[in-house]
Amino acid sequence: MKNILTDFFYFNQQERRGIYVLICLIIGMSLSNFLLPLLSSNPIVDHERFNRLLAHYDSVMNPVQDTTHIQLHPFDPNKITLNDWLNLGLTTQQASVIINYRNKGGKFFRKEDLKKIYSISEDLYQKLEPYIVITTQQPPIHSSKKHQASFKKILIELNTADSLQLLKVRGIGPVFSSRILKYRNLLGGFTSKEQLIEVYGIDSMKYQSIKDQFTESNLGAFRQLNINIDEFRKLLKHPYISYDFTKYIINTRSKGDYKRVTDIYNEVLISDSLFTKLLPYLKTE
Repeated sequence: MKNILTDFFYFNQQERRGIYVLICLIIGMSLSNFLLPLLSSNPIVDHERFNRLLAHYDSVMNPVQDTTHIQLHPFDPNKITLNDWLNLGLTTQQASVIINYRNKGGKFFRKEDLKKIYSISEDLYQKLEPYIVITTQQPPIHSSKKHQASFKKILIELNTADSLQLLKVRGIGPVFSSRILKYRNLLGGFTSKEQLIEVYGIDSMKYQSIKDQFTESNLGAFRQLNINIDEFRKLLKHPYISYDFTKYIINTRSKGDYKRVTDIYNEVLISDSLFTKLLPYLKTE
């Protein structure tokens, strides 16, 4: 029995060295579990300082307006100074954007133009809107006959003009000419010059610069939709008729023809102002 155990546990010199190395590694790893926590220490986090820095950053990036000095009163956005804007409750950045816009020649022709300033939010505009008073601005009078001749106004018939005629209008290039013709085709013709503002890219300021170059004649020459017989797709193409309103027109007329164009009115599906603009384009016979 002793010989068997001796033979079983006998190791040569190379094997004994391997065992010694393995034992050393085991001992070293065991000791490291005790020594590493002693050699390293957790850094102390100053949470109070971090919160102060965070609060300072938030105050810089999102400044709180001092509302104690706000004085709402009638004002003309084309005339008031930077301090006047600040007294109305705007931040220095918001007021500076407006002043820079005016310095570059920008003007406000309608109240709604103030909303187009990117720094003015909808909430701020709603607060200011009741106090906005825009006085009529007269264009400068040039005494030079040569200057007047170079800017002699032309009159273009809005509903009959082709692309070449539209290009004669100062401020209308190939892009706007194409958009006007496309929108005129969708409408079936313009009933008012003011509808030019509905053309993509033409805002109130652009409209003011071109409106006097169009004549009011031939604005009655437009196509009408027959709400009793025109198919779904034809009605839907009109810019003033939504998908849901088109479905309503088709479904309602299946119960019997409309007697009057006003019979299709539905206050849920179309606003009063839009329906008023749509009426000239409708017929029942």
